[in-house]
Amino acid sequence: MLTIPKTRPQVILTDSIPQDPEYQGLRIVHVQSDGDAAEAFAANRYEFQHQPADYTPIKATLCRKGVIGLGQPQKERVVALLHPTLKMFTDLVRYDPANPPAEDYHALQMKDAHEKTQSDFKGQKATNRDLFRNYILEGITGGRPLFLPVISGWQSRAVFDRTVFVAFDEEDPNALYGLIYLPKSPIMQADGQTQTSALFAVAHSADAVTRGALEKLTVTLEVELNVDAPKAGQSFADRNGRGTKKNRNLVIALDVSAPLSELRTRATEGTVFESRIADGRTTGTSETATTNIVDLSTMEQMLLNAVTGGRLKPEQLKHFHVDTLLPYAQEFLQMLDDLFAEHWPESSARQDTFRRLYVHGWPFALKAIALAYFESRSDELGPRAAAVAARDPSRPQEEVFRERLEQELVDADKIPEVPLDELKRRLAAIDWLRYRKHWVDLTGAKIGKDGKRKTFRLKSTGEEKVQGQAQNTAYIINAVKNKILSATWEELTSQVDASPKGK
Repeated sequence: MLTIPKTRPQVILTDSIPQDPEYQGLRIVHVQSDGDAAEAFAANRYEFQHQPADYTPIKATLCRKGVIGLGQPQKERVVALLHPTLKMFTDLVRYDPANPPAEDYHALQMKDAHEKTQSDFKGQKATNRDLFRNYILEGITGGRPLFLPVISGWQSRAVFDRTVFVAFDEEDPNALYGLIYLPKSPIMQADGQTQTSALFAVAHSADAVTRGALEKLTVTLEVELNVDAPKAGQSFADRNGRGTKKNRNLVIALDVSAPLSELRTRATEGTVFESRIADGRTTGTSETATTNIVDLSTMEQMLLNAVTGGRLKPEQLKHFHVDTLLPYAQEFLQMLDDLFAEHWPESSARQDTFRRLYVHGWPFALKAIALAYFESRSDELGPRAAAVAARDPSRPQEEVFRERLEQELVDADKIPEVPLDELKRRLAAIDWLRYRKHWVDLTGAKIGKDGKRKTFRLKSTGEEKVQGQAQNTAYIINAVKNKILSATWEELTSQVDASPKGK
């Protein structure tokens, strides 16, 4: 005779699981160290154990990464390291960058990352995905061993409160081993988009299905938990912003914690450059584009040229340098605003665009002016740049900087050959039209297939003018800077046009 129990064990709700402050408030069931928790888990009494439609359980190592225990818990990262099969990977990640599922990415705080991902897969990355897919298929068919890098992803803060980790081994407080119950929500890639998309493509291939690769191919996935949009962007910037940059503007835009980003943000505020800097995704800075004046990479180099004479790299600038350099960065950008803002309209309807007309709309000229500005302020910026560059591995960097700055300011005796007021006077007097003879002589003219100088016609008058080059090279940048600061600078004030015949 079947006996039906009169009572059933009380279900432990997910919301009642304590949030561990050592792991950013993640709900952790401490099976190893808590006997009651172990008994309840073994008896399937937890709510999350009865929600297969809402969770994907998978063995994982839960790690705290980054700076731990130095009074900056917001700098620590909570990461789950997983080793899923191909089938588990696609079920878990769900987000194929080239063909994502229909999700409410705005509600998941993934909207910006989703849109940027889709922009990426409309270009070269789509081709790279096919090459990576072919590589994986060769491994599946036995043609080669596979060396697949770790895929780094993140899950939104919006689902963090529902995430549960069941800890089986807690011997190392920074690396707990157990079972993680991840909400069935997309895992966006911080690094490894191309490989992820290739794995999705492989999972749908006949070779993978017939050879059992869905269960036999294993990958490694690192999932960062409790991530919002700014943190995801910073993660991308930190992973892709060191060494060679594939998209320098995108890295700069997302690297909001960089000292140079802080300097740029504060210095551009209230100037013509605010909200008119291209980030590699929005309207660019071609000859016909007018919305943006410069891109982020150009602005970064302009500021480095202006406050350090171009002698330092972005990574050499630290946050404690910013306040010392900020007044000069602001002064430099305000000078450009005063001189050229009226020539940089956002709309160019029925007239030639400002980059078609003026030299000062191009990176080489702005970088040259920045170097000239540094020279005009060398009595003050020289000591500061030297202090920024100072290093002593045996002492704290900020201490070395403060001490060196004090010494450099005491010893400073250099007087600029062209002071700032004189530089401003020269910049205001120079004729910046690209087709003037002095600019074409300095930068060169564009040459057509017939070997002759290229020309264009002004929309305003119909006159034919020579097209000058705008090469963003160190040679041209220094040539322009030297000419502005030279005794013959007045040659740049001439209103004589370059001749199409090259005379």
